[in-house]
Amino acid sequence: MRLPDTTTVSTPGRVHGLGRFASREIRSALAAALPGALRESLRGEFEWYACRGAFFHNDAHYSAVLFGAWCVAGPPREIVFSRAFARCPAAMGDWVVFDPFEPHAVLDRADDRYRQEHYDGAPVSLFLGFELALDEPVRRAFGIGPPQAGAPVLASSVAINAETGEPS
Repeated sequence: MRLPDTTTVSTPGRVHGLGRFASREIRSALAAALPGALRESLRGEFEWYACRGAFFHNDAHYSAVLFGAWCVAGPPREIVFSRAFARCPAAMGDWVVFDPFEPHAVLDRADDRYRQEHYDGAPVSLFLGFELALDEPVRRAFGIGPPQAGAPVLASSVAINAETGEPS
């Protein structure tokens, strides 16, 4: 499979969607890397994403899924989850599955906050985005309880400080 053209990714800090597609080959490769109970939860569509670092944001437009990001090209960086004080490697071959509602950023390894000037002209990171349906096998595997009536939901309308990931 050909990788998408990333030369149009000029704005640092923003995650650029470069196209949604289906691929049996990619689905098979990802399914083989997942524990057996989760393979059926993998959705069949994927999307290319590219960024020159990414400021803190959430992806609250995803519904009833856990989101996966598989780094396929670019410099070693990290996906940083400020509220959880967690950092996950994001170098070629690394992948992570997370709650898309959780604020996160793509930062260089030494960075603890997003600074746009640091990423001006920086190399592009390319990710293959995938989704796991938030079904019972996924809930069990990740220790996610049932939805609770009246629980607060972090939505895309919640302001997030783009540099630190803190609520604004």
